[in-house]
Amino acid sequence: MALPNQRIKPSRRGVRLMAKGSVLIAAVLFDLYETLITESAIRPARASSLAATLGLEENAYRTEWKKRRSRVVRGEMSFADALAEISRSLMGRADIDTIQRIRQERIREKAAAYAQIDKDVAGFITVLARRGIGLAVISNGFQEDVVGWSHCSLAPKFHCTMFSCAEHVAKPDPEIYLRAVRRLGAKPAAAVYIGDGADDELVGAKRAGLRPGRAAWFVRDSPQKGIWPELTSCEDVLKFIGAG
Repeated sequence: MALPNQRIKPSRRGVRLMAKGSVLIAAVLFDLYETLITESAIRPARASSLAATLGLEENAYRTEWKKRRSRVVRGEMSFADALAEISRSLMGRADIDTIQRIRQERIREKAAAYAQIDKDVAGFITVLARRGIGLAVISNGFQEDVVGWSHCSLAPKFHCTMFSCAEHVAKPDPEIYLRAVRRLGAKPAAAVYIGDGADDELVGAKRAGLRPGRAAWFVRDSPQKGIWPELTSCEDVLKFIGAG
């Protein structure tokens, strides 16, 4: 399956309008789910909760899914293959038709979130794009999760997409952040990362040499709250990038 991976060279015009201390900000990297888009109104089925649909015992299914999830996220195994393998290991056969329905439903549910962009999020992304800041999105997810990205209204404003299933590396591994920064033609010290904090992504960004900020406009309460700068609005984002 072809995955979207824009690699457009960002304009450098206007980059000097924002600085982190004495370092000029050239790139802003964003998490995707619960940062640029939210699934709060959609509530898609979690991959770990599919036991009943597959006719499997719940605890046994969760154990087997946990063993395979990271491989699916890194694109080393497809979602469908993981479900088929689990089914065969637990009941000796796989219901391929049911598995394909699950897969298609995941694509539909994920695509629905791309169609509902918060106006404040759209606002600050537009401001950053107009100022010539290089923009990247970094997301841990399955192949099914990113099918709808190319149809998202935000997509044309991003110069680089780093999806774990396409890159075969996932947050919080510093490599995925560094790849994005390199593709934007920037240095880690001249980049910031903004995400809700899942998957230890903010720790990973810091290890990669970026400055992390927590996106708190969708996820208000989090174990990460208070550890990182809290950003709750468009104004917070712009101040965070400019204040240093």
